[in-house]
Amino acid sequence: METVIVKIESTYISLAYVRKSGGRYLVLAMKRVPLPEHVVGQEAGKVPDLVAALLITTLGTSGFPVKNLCLYLGGGTELFAEYRFSETLTEQTRKQRRDQTEKALLAGASAPLYRVKDYEYDGTDDGLSASATLAADPNFCDRLKSVLAKEGFTVTLISSSLAAFAETAKTVAGLGDRVIVLGAEKREMQAALFIKGRLARLARIAKGTSAQDPVKPLLPYITGETKVVLCGHEANDERFRERLRQAGAIAVGAVLPGMTEEADRVTLSGDLAYEDDMFPWAFASTAFFGEEGALSYFSEERDVKKTGSVFRIARVVVLVIAVFACALPLATLAGAERDTEANRVRLGQPFYAEAAEKLDSYRALVSEYSELLAAEATLTEREPSYAAMLEDAVSGLLTDTRILEMYFEKGKGILVDLTTKDAEAFDYRKAAAERNKDIFLYEAKPRVEIGEDEWHIQIRITHAPSARDGS
Repeated sequence: METVIVKIESTYISLAYVRKSGGRYLVLAMKRVPLPEHVVGQEAGKVPDLVAALLITTLGTSGFPVKNLCLYLGGGTELFAEYRFSETLTEQTRKQRRDQTEKALLAGASAPLYRVKDYEYDGTDDGLSASATLAADPNFCDRLKSVLAKEGFTVTLISSSLAAFAETAKTVAGLGDRVIVLGAEKREMQAALFIKGRLARLARIAKGTSAQDPVKPLLPYITGETKVVLCGHEANDERFRERLRQAGAIAVGAVLPGMTEEADRVTLSGDLAYEDDMFPWAFASTAFFGEEGALSYFSEERDVKKTGSVFRIARVVVLVIAVFACALPLATLAGAERDTEANRVRLGQPFYAEAAEKLDSYRALVSEYSELLAAEATLTEREPSYAAMLEDAVSGLLTDTRILEMYFEKGKGILVDLTTKDAEAFDYRKAAAERNKDIFLYEAKPRVEIGEDEWHIQIRITHAPSARDGS
């Protein structure tokens, strides 16, 4: 099957004309066009007609002989937020974190109903897991599809450019224990961090290789054993490579055809067959989600409808069984029991398995929720209150710091991940806070200097044992 992969990023649109066969992509031709200055970034999401017109013009001049398009939304047309959590958190608490992140992500959204997707990672970094929440404006997507359809183009998929980048990057994630795959462009970047081959962090960086200090946003991800694999238009920028080495990366290089998990997962073909120097650009322009991508913004309604129909069928069958059994006279009860057993066998068939599994999960959640409600009244007796301590910390210790992450872990207190430009003043406030007999605080890991007069610090704040015991 031949298709055109279109990535609408913050500052440009890239197109890759590919022939797909199973998991293999033959890249036959490529093209890219910069977005007009007044459409760069979030402004692109407000003008779907203009974006569609630019796409139609570019496709018309490209000579690509296909009308099937897979669209991937980037920084200007998609919302993205990453949230981190301890592996010890319960599923209910993780859901609360996810819901809080989604609420914050959509707080300033102009569209009333965004299509929201969750992208879960499978690795950890510093003992923390991470996931991402992605959202697209359905009005923008629908209008884009409509305008393109009038010109004869069929949009088979609209998904996330950032998540597609991470999926593509997985093919080179096994080059080391700690690998950053970096989509490098002059005005924007995408980064995927893999720990032992598993995705641990994902980032969209607004500034690219032309920034005054392009490596600074990457410093939290780079340690002594980090390898950086570059792709994208600026993959061969030697000055940028040298800065990455100076930041501590043990190896920096561009993605090559032989690096991929399967040597021919991405193959240059047609006019590009012997243009190996174009491979980093081609690699960044492809996407491995396929026709029914896991993060398709247009699969949600179908999935909900399908799941809902299974639930409705299961509920109707169970209700019929119950009513029938209750209505029968005692003389025919044995027959009713035989029918009931037959229906139980039917419900055990694969058609109903998904509904039954979800019903069991629902019952377990209801049970857990009931237990939590029952325990709520005694919570303050069993767990020390952190509200006052947090208020003191924010007004005192954390003054003039930039808080990257702050969360509470049961039994461990509050972990604060921060940066500060005045380490001396921070140490003074820390010493003052340590004189408070009600709290106990310490730096969870050695602080790291991430720039000129700027430090990355993790600090944990707990109640002192005497305060926790109430003595």
